[in-house]
Amino acid sequence: MSVENTAVVRAFLMEVIGSHDADARPDLIAPGYLSHFGSMPPLDHEGWKQMAGGFFTAFPDLDLTIQDEVAAGDRVAVRWTWTGTHAGDLMGMPPTGKRVHTVGMGVYRVVDGKIAEEWVLEDMMGIMHQLGG
Repeated sequence: MSVENTAVVRAFLMEVIGSHDADARPDLIAPGYLSHFGSMPPLDHEGWKQMAGGFFTAFPDLDLTIQDEVAAGDRVAVRWTWTGTHAGDLMGMPPTGKRVHTVGMGVYRVVDGKIAEEWVLEDMMGIMHQLGG
């Protein structure tokens, strides 16, 4: 099962994040999906799409590279890096044109071939520092 779950998470990261289309591949998202980002309250799928859309606007050339994947049972852990040019508003910060390189990781719970829950940590402090904030 771990191999199949890894393929689901990889498809989500490459086909949704990679295409900058939060609406891509709804077939990968389980009913009742929850996303947990750092200290933010949990987001449902609609909330996640709004947040992701903001990042896709802020970094229209965002390029994510998977560095590590580990799977056990219904969980898949992924470590990634991403780069992007700050070309749109980011949490009230106007575009700077600066290039950002950062790291992140997530743990995904996969049920019946769909992502039911995710816990994600991004280096937001590092991103803001690179943008001069």
